[in-house]
Amino acid sequence: GAVDLPWLFLGARFGLDGTGRIFLLFTSALWLAGGVHAAGYLHEDPRRDAFWLFWLAAMAGNLGLVLALDAASFYVFFALMSFASYGLVVHARTPEALEAGRVYLALVVLGELALFAAIALAWQAAGSLRFDAIGPALAASPLRDAVIALALVGFGIKVGALPLHVWLPLAHPVAPTPASAVLSGAMIKAGLLGWLKLLPLGSVAAPSWGQALIGLGLAAAFAAALAGATQRQAKAALAYSSISQM
Repeated sequence: GAVDLPWLFLGARFGLDGTGRIFLLFTSALWLAGGVHAAGYLHEDPRRDAFWLFWLAAMAGNLGLVLALDAASFYVFFALMSFASYGLVVHARTPEALEAGRVYLALVVLGELALFAAIALAWQAAGSLRFDAIGPALAASPLRDAVIALALVGFGIKVGALPLHVWLPLAHPVAPTPASAVLSGAMIKAGLLGWLKLLPLGSVAAPSWGQALIGLGLAAAFAAALAGATQRQAKAALAYSSISQM
């Protein structure tokens, strides 16, 4: 089922489809496991209150976007997750953490702008912000290629797709271990979910886009695995592993 909240955002709709159930199960399980670990990991940390604030905000955004069935709600929760994650990346306040935070924040802003433009064009093409209406309408729209390109950039930054992956190897080593776990295990998967929800998958043939993505995917799978094998830090290797897997 679904719940409609016409007073929220531009008419919010929340619910679970088959894909959403799978994402919600594994996403919530990982946040729970990370939270239990963080309780002990940060027991003596003087900044633990700030960590929990950003942790809960990012978790709320991650769970909210899984439940969102309209593009406006998805965008709001995606932005909440992305910007709250900045506080997790810079938690240690070391020069390395602050530099990683600056790179991460710059790419987040770029991604949010691209995603906002993609959703605005999809709304123009479909006349609706509901995902079940956007896909079929976008397949026959002249705006299709522009929406695909913008969505690939907006969500590709979160996924760590080449060449938009540069924040991951910087952010993972400096973030607390529980934050690294949810960054690589849950939050970057939100970009994949965004592609599944927004793009007209199965509704239109786009071989040029498919070939380009296959090429980038193969390059990332092998190049990131090789780069990860040369790392001396475990969490940097985890970052490259995440890029390779995604």
